[in-house]
Amino acid sequence: MDKQPERFRVSRREFLTTTGSLLAGASAYGTAAPGFATAEQSKSVETSLPEPMRQKRPAWWRNEGLVMAGDDWEPLLPRLRAGSWDKSQEFMTYDQKMTIWRREHGEEIAQRLKGMGFNFIMIPLYKGGGLKAERTSMEDAKRFAAICHRLGLRVGTYTNSGTILYESMLAEDPDAKDWFTLDHKGDYVTYGSLYFRRYANRSHPGFRNLMRELVRYAVEEVKVDLVHLDNYVMGPSYEPYSVQQFRDYLRNKYPTEERLNRFGFEKVDYFEPPPAPRKPDAYNGDPLFRDFVDYRCEVMADLFRELAEYARSLNPEVVMECNPGGYDGELISSLGIGTVDHTRLLEWGGAFWAEGHPSRLADGMVSSRFRSMMLGRYFDNMVFVYTSDRVAMAESMAYNLQCIGCPAWVTGNKVAPYLSSYNPKEFDPHVLDLIRFFRREQQYYRDTELIADVGVLNTYANTAYGPKVSRNRWAAVTQALFQGKVPFNLVPDRCPGDLKRFRALVLADLALMPDGLVEAISQYVRSGGGLVMTGQTAVFDEKNHQRNQSGLAGLFPEPLANKIVHAYPGKGRAVYIPQIDIPEKFRVGMLPENGTELLKAVGWAVGVPFQAEVKAPDTVTMSFYAQPGGRRLLHLVNYDQDHPVGDIEVRLPWPSGKGTASVRFLSPDSGKAETLTAVHVSNGVRFTVPRLEVYGLLVIE
Repeated sequence: MDKQPERFRVSRREFLTTTGSLLAGASAYGTAAPGFATAEQSKSVETSLPEPMRQKRPAWWRNEGLVMAGDDWEPLLPRLRAGSWDKSQEFMTYDQKMTIWRREHGEEIAQRLKGMGFNFIMIPLYKGGGLKAERTSMEDAKRFAAICHRLGLRVGTYTNSGTILYESMLAEDPDAKDWFTLDHKGDYVTYGSLYFRRYANRSHPGFRNLMRELVRYAVEEVKVDLVHLDNYVMGPSYEPYSVQQFRDYLRNKYPTEERLNRFGFEKVDYFEPPPAPRKPDAYNGDPLFRDFVDYRCEVMADLFRELAEYARSLNPEVVMECNPGGYDGELISSLGIGTVDHTRLLEWGGAFWAEGHPSRLADGMVSSRFRSMMLGRYFDNMVFVYTSDRVAMAESMAYNLQCIGCPAWVTGNKVAPYLSSYNPKEFDPHVLDLIRFFRREQQYYRDTELIADVGVLNTYANTAYGPKVSRNRWAAVTQALFQGKVPFNLVPDRCPGDLKRFRALVLADLALMPDGLVEAISQYVRSGGGLVMTGQTAVFDEKNHQRNQSGLAGLFPEPLANKIVHAYPGKGRAVYIPQIDIPEKFRVGMLPENGTELLKAVGWAVGVPFQAEVKAPDTVTMSFYAQPGGRRLLHLVNYDQDHPVGDIEVRLPWPSGKGTASVRFLSPDSGKAETLTAVHVSNGVRFTVPRLEVYGLLVIE
């Protein structure tokens, strides 16, 4: 038996997050970003908060950007055993399946994809059936990767890190019987109806060793540019190994006296992980439930860190990526309990998947991946999404980090759009235009920094075990800011960085907030910052202990109740809105019913014009970036692709002594660049975009 790792000792950084002591001490914030802070803010007494950790990006990604084609990444074993992931080959002969396989691994398909503008191919490596059973797939991956590299294409390998094809795996390694995940009833957890795919406990030493060997093979032998770990969603659960590890975690996390205070007794020998709550919020006050969520999230991040650091020790230029799903302000759950905290996970990699239907306008609602892309950018991560339609691709160009997503899926010698809302068999010609545009205009996607007047905070505690309705309200507020074209960014409480880079902060029903963060925000506001807070913000600390009143109530001259309150604490501005009105059957993508009121409050809290103001319907969104040297880049996306928008007015601050602004409008829709006339107005410039079909890029110099 392998020695069990000492992995659950709480680091100082995680201890600070757990206890809420986010204030690292009194010091200077540092220099504010140009144009972002007021003169009053620059004179304030500051505090320092943790900065996000980001991995170094390889040169090829920065230079080329990424346009992905998915080379049907189902390895050979599951095709033969089960007819592929979608059973499309279920009734084919062996020879028919092998013909498809060989075409997908030949030079002809690689040449074709390169000619279409793709520069990255995700290929199959391993599905979970055992190293011997899948040796053919792995060797074919090595040969095909060499072909792609010779043609100048980048290569990623699909590696399933979540499930085991147990029939072949047990034949190869009988000890793998100890790796399986068990649910609360003690049953195996299978991948949907595919009974032969059982979820694995990725923290088991035997499974960890297997994953380490797969990473070594991918990096050293296949020589990949990126390692993809799929199904990164199932955390340690109710199997004996995980139960024992959870008990050890509790012993290490809490000294004896603290265990007595927390649980009423000190021995944890008979603790078992709690079941999933039968209804939302049922266990929010249960300390063992909260500890189990913390344990799962920490383990999942630590295991990814372990593999990522190992991969980079073999090749510092390799990108590590996993598929936990997208970010909507909540934890990713498995077996009904929180499992993945994106804000812990992303700092160790360079990309993650946010699978699902492409972004679009459906039933009058803008369905978007902007939250995933904003958070990805915060940690210098690409976000992989399916982008077979114009709107989805435009969104990725506007919000993603030099990545257009995955528009295409290869089956045999066929290249087709994947999950298209419009034509599932043939590419919209405009999609290929967008690919060519993105590749040709890479100079405008490289080395960009998001310009944000507003920071929207979220706390780990609220995402993990705060009231469900508070997370829905947070999602609704971010949707309103997104469609309201407010320059904003998402800010996780584990690493919020320099708050003074924002003119205002938004706290959208963040019920659970650590004391240290509350104090930092109070100082930020009194020193000249703006604040919009709603509903039950800061009513609880991060341990779900209820305060007598909101921790930020001291910023207001009167008790917070059922009316809007404006205040001028110190040098700053603060507004309290008692309620975010959302539909009873809320879905992410819905707007709050009092969205106009919220946007007005944000504008008041900022106190000056936004860095970019765009007048257009709420189906048009924007993102705004700066490049070294002073260039500004404004992206426009029209989610209602059937209804182009004309005469979009844009206003930007522009110093009076800087001279005339040069404004060019580039769009793959028209295929040409237009020079727009910028008119100087009070403290800025104004210009008009004559027509926006789906995507446009404004270059301001």
